Order: sequence, then structure tokens, then C-alpha cells
Amino acid sequence: MQLLFCWKRFGRAGRPEREFRMPVKRTYMPGPVRKQAILEAAARVFAGKGYRSASVDDIVEAAEISKGTFYIYFESRKDAFVELVESFFDEFARILKENHERLEQTIDGGGDVIQALRENVMSVLGFHGDNPDLTVIAYREALGRDEEFSDRFEELNQFARRLQREEFKTMADRGLMRPEDIDLVTSITMGAAVEVIMEHILGKKRPDIEGLADSLLEYHARALAPKGMNIDKALGEVLKKPGKKSSPGEERRSA
Repeated sequence: MQLLFCWKRFGRAGRPEREFRMPVKRTYMPGPVRKQAILEAAARVFAGKGYRSASVDDIVEAAEISKGTFYIYFESRKDAFVELVESFFDEFARILKENHERLEQTIDGGGDVIQALRENVMSVLGFHGDNPDLTVIAYREALGRDEEFSDRFEELNQFARRLQREEFKTMADRGLMRPEDIDLVTSITMGAAVEVIMEHILGKKRPDIEGLADSLLEYHARALAPKGMNIDKALGEVLKKPGKKSSPGEERRSA
């Protein structure tokens, strides 16, 4: 390994002495990989210190890079923050759309609706459990920080609300849930999910995503089951079933 020489003056004779200093070991990363590593470090910093208190110095220290490297990929601290928030919103929107399509296909095909709902709840809770720093940033930092982020958050919220409202309406029309005020039911279920995420997933070292999903699903399924439906049997065939097929969220975490 190469040695670097640094010179300094000391001693009575004032003669320079040679001091050996080992170079800092840097791991080569392709550009996209390096950028992602910086974003992950920035997410930890923003989640831990808050956007207002965090600095570029904090990010480069966490990422173990120089300031120059940071500015190759981002123009400012806000630039990194915006990219993190947008990545969270984009991925969450993709999951919501995927869940919506799964439930629609299950209903149209006469499949197990409870199982499809369980997979949907698992994927939502699992996404937040897998991305705690991004969740903190999106829910606590971006929301209300300024008009730009608040509007983006509201856009995602309305997208999720529209999809869930359509799902409840379809289920009610097909006799899969009892007639209720769809808007109110949507507000209750969305609010409960957010509360579970904030209080029972964030800050937990190993949150029981499966147990939380089952409890949340059972609570809503019992409340909304139509008359004549054997909800105990329907739930018993899905919840905590030995050898059940893993949901998409479970498969991602076990990979």
C-alpha cells in the first residue's frame, strides 16, 4: 500500500522530518450507487436531526464523503431532501396502485377478498417498516414544512383516498361489506393505518408487521362484515394460517 509523506518542522535543528501517514481508504462506487448511499445517509440525518437542524456537513460526515463529492450529485441540502421525499411518494403511490389492482382482480375473479386485503395491508405497513427514515421525513418533516411539500403530501393523500373509496364502493355494491357512509369508512381506515404506522412501527427495532396487519384487518373486517357472512370462518382461513403464502411485503423483507 502506498504511503503518503507529510512534512513538518520541529526539533532544535529545525530540520524537516519525514512523517508517514496512511491514506484514507475509499471504496469505489459507480455514480448511481454512490448517489444512493448519500441519499440513505441524508435520510438518517434528516430523520434524526430534522431538516432545519441538519446541514450538508452532517450529511457528508454520515456518508463518509467530501463536500465536493456531495455537490457532484446535489446542488444543496434541499435538493437531497426533495429527492428523498419524491422517492417516498412515488414508491408509495406505486404500492397503492398495485394493491388496488390486486383487490379489483380478486373481486372480479371471485377470489379470497380477505386474503387480498391482508396482502394489501401487509404491503403498506411493510413499506413503512422497511423505510423508517423516509417515513419520518415524509410524515413529520415534509408535511407542513412549506407549501410545496404540503401540497405534494395532500396529492398523495387524495390519491390513496380515491383508490380506497373506490374499493369500498365496489365491495358494498357486491355485498362484500355492509352499507355504510363510504367517505366516513375511508377516513377511519386511513386514519387507523397512519396511527399504527406512527405509534407501532416507527421507533420499534423489530415491529411485528404481520401481527399488526392481522389485527388491523380483523378489526375493520368485523366492523364492516355484511349480515349473514361468517366472518370468523373468513378470517380464520387467512389470519395466522400455517404455511400461508407470503405477501409481497414479506417476500421483499426476506430477500
